[in-house]
Order: sequence, then structure tokens, then C-alpha cells
Amino acid sequence: MKNIKNITVIGLGLIGGSLALAFKELSGDISVTGYDVISDTLSIAKYRNIIDKIAEGYDDAVIDADLVVIATPISRIIDVVQHIKEHLKKGAIVTDVGSAKEKIVNEVNNIIPQDIIFIGGHPMAGSENEGVLSARPDLFKNAFYILTPTEKTKTEPLVSLHALLAAIGSKVISISPREHDEVVSLISHLPHILSTNLVDLVGNEQIELRNLFKLCAGGFRDMTRIAASNPKMWLDITLENKNEIIKSIDKYMSVLLKFRQNLEKEDREYIKEHYNRAKEARLNIPKYVEKDISNLYELMIAIPDRRGVLSEITLAISSSSINIEDISIFHSTEFVGGGILKILVQGENAGEIAKKAVEEKGFEARIRKVLGE
Repeated sequence: MKNIKNITVIGLGLIGGSLALAFKELSGDISVTGYDVISDTLSIAKYRNIIDKIAEGYDDAVIDADLVVIATPISRIIDVVQHIKEHLKKGAIVTDVGSAKEKIVNEVNNIIPQDIIFIGGHPMAGSENEGVLSARPDLFKNAFYILTPTEKTKTEPLVSLHALLAAIGSKVISISPREHDEVVSLISHLPHILSTNLVDLVGNEQIELRNLFKLCAGGFRDMTRIAASNPKMWLDITLENKNEIIKSIDKYMSVLLKFRQNLEKEDREYIKEHYNRAKEARLNIPKYVEKDISNLYELMIAIPDRRGVLSEITLAISSSSINIEDISIFHSTEFVGGGILKILVQGENAGEIAKKAVEEKGFEARIRKVLGE
């Protein structure tokens, strides 16, 4: 597994600053270099010990880096890659934190040299507060952190990045860039658009109904809280994932139109069932609970030494709705021409589900329960 000691974070806002802090807390052997186009941000980051070193420019920032995290606004990621691509050392891992993936992953992989590894990333964490002053090392604990490898992604760097992110407390999952964009358009981007449009609607109605905002109660406030998020950031996100967001809007409009039609007909049964289904679905949204090691399983998988094999396995497991808790790889004298991949999964029947997903891809897997019956 690749030893990551020198980490560079480009873009020291809430996410970048929090990642830098989290990495620094892992080990005294890890050194974090920071770079930001705003000099005051760099000064604050160094003063608060968020970073160990201030870089003078893109070349100085990445020249010795084992891992480069691009934590800039999504609209600037490609531009940053263009600046750093000639200065990265051979074998360096580059990742980002953008909340749209397919377009970025494709463009970056066409830009960077072949001896550099890019793995798209998206931490599903945040705060209502912004900027380096709001950075905190525990921001990613118990939060999902999505990686989006492709069939070209090399095994060792993916294992190393997965292990590093798991070490800072994230629940790391791997899905394809396209699936990522489809999922977040529904669960993240669409809710923001609905929230902002509802506020805009009420704001316009306020012109005639003067007491409208004064009477806004908890339901309105809860649903529209995210409308106060950074407009520039959301402009970039919306345009970056435009195609999937349009699909999600169309789906929502279809559902809303169906509700309107049944309301017009006063179909009490449909409306009642709609509310019941929504309530049940909302109550069943998974909540984080402490890991139950009685449901922790270890998969041992023989893998050939070829590019893309780890992506294939992790995507198969994640697509079965199983979260990978830990991952490691080591060479074995029992298996010439490859190695052994060890994956830990947690949850009732998670072991059998993951084993089946892996075997359907043509890999041989053994499974054992970490804590015996």
C-alpha cells in the first residue's frame, strides 16, 4: 500500500481546511502543505496550525506531494489540474471534493500524465458556516465519503486513499462517476433547488400578502434552511451536474402533477396512501449507529495484478448497498501473479451479499465473521 506522508491541500475553505486538520491529527509523520489564491486564508491556516507549510504557488505546493487534494470551488478544479499537472511527482495521487463527478473525472483523466493517479472524491459533509475559520478536524467523522474510481484506476492508490479517509472517521464508499451524479442530483441538488424556489415563490407572494414571512412556521423554516447556502457554490454545482438535475426535476414534476390531479379529484385514498408512504420512507432513512462488531465480516478475495480490478470489486459491493468499512491488499505466496484483497463489511447478511456480488464478477472470495458465533 502506498505510504502517504506529504499531503497538499489546494483550497483552504471549510472542506479543505477540515481535511488538512484531520490529516494532521492522524500522525506526526504526516506533513500538510496548503495553497490558496487568497493570501489571508493561507496566513490564517498557518496561524491556526491547520497546515504545516504555506506554498508559494502551484508548483511549490505539489512538487513533493504523495497526495494532492483539490478543495476549490467545482468550477476551478480543471484549471487547478492544468496548473499542477507538470509539477506532480511520479505516482502521486490527486483527488478532488467536487459534488459532481462524471464530467470532472473524464476531463482530468484526459489532462494528467499517465504516471499520475486521479480518483474523484466527494465528502458528504458540511456546515452552515464557511471558510477556513470554521474548519474542524471531526467534520468527516461518521460522514459518507464517496470515491469514484473508473476501470482505469490502479488498485494500490485506491486502497491507500480509502484507508486514509477511513482513518479520519469517514464511511468510505466507491461508486461510478455516473451513478454518483444520478444519486446526488436526487438527494442533494434537487432538494436545494426545491428549497430556493419555494423561498423565491413566497418572497414574490410577500408583495401582496404582507404578513407571509412573519407567519412562516417550523415546516417552512425546516424545508428552506438550505436555501441560505452559498449561492456562487450552488451556481457552479447546478451547471456542472445540469443533465442529471434536469432529469430529477422532470421526475419531481411528474410526481407533483400526479398529486395535483388526485387532489383536484379529491381522491382521499390516494392522498392518504401518499402521506403514509412518505412518512414510512422518511422514518426508514438510515441513521448512524455505533458499529456492531457482531455483524462485521471479512472477505478475502484473490485478485490478479491488473489495472481496474479493485474498482470493479468495490463498485460491485457498493452497488449492492453494502458499505466497505476497511480495505487492504497484500501479496501472497498462495496466489502467483496477483495478491489478496481483504475487505471488511458491516451489517446483517452483509458478508453473504458482498461475497455474491464479488463472485458474480468472476472473483473467488472467502468469508468469515470477525466475531465468532
